[in-house]
Amino acid sequence: MTLDWSQCPAVESIPGKVSGAWVFKNTRMPVSLVFENL
Repeated sequence: MTLDWSQCPAVESIPGKVSGAWVFKNTRMPVSLVFENL
């Protein structure tokens, strides 16, 4: 299942920041890291 993170105001994806991965805004913590460690 794939989620559309572009509509979530709490995350951002910026090319050149953590290789463009979805991260929590103003951090370098990838969203995927949280789900992998639940």
